[in-house]
Amino acid sequence: MTFNLGERLRSLRQARGLTTQQLADKVAVSQSYISRFENNRAVPDIELLGKILHALDSDLASFFSLDEEEATPDLIQLIETIKTLTPEARIKLNEFIQLVQKG
Repeated sequence: MTFNLGERLRSLRQARGLTTQQLADKVAVSQSYISRFENNRAVPDIELLGKILHALDSDLASFFSLDEEEATPDLIQLIETIKTLTPEARIKLNEFIQLVQKG
């Protein structure tokens, strides 16, 4: 499967609950520019992509690490929430998830 940059950007933006205008404001570009990226009509250079990802509380490594099927807004939001937990809370959450899977 090929990597779809536009879809990945859209999913990440939606997971953060931002509109294209809000994201554009954060990175000082036009809303139509963001829309062009999300619709694969333009590709941001690496510097602008880095700024966009920073505005979305992400980075290049995280952005390119999820498989295409996994990059849904709900999963991205869940991963980002988990990153904010303490190590102890992550252990407890993992134990809870394992119980849910068994039941």
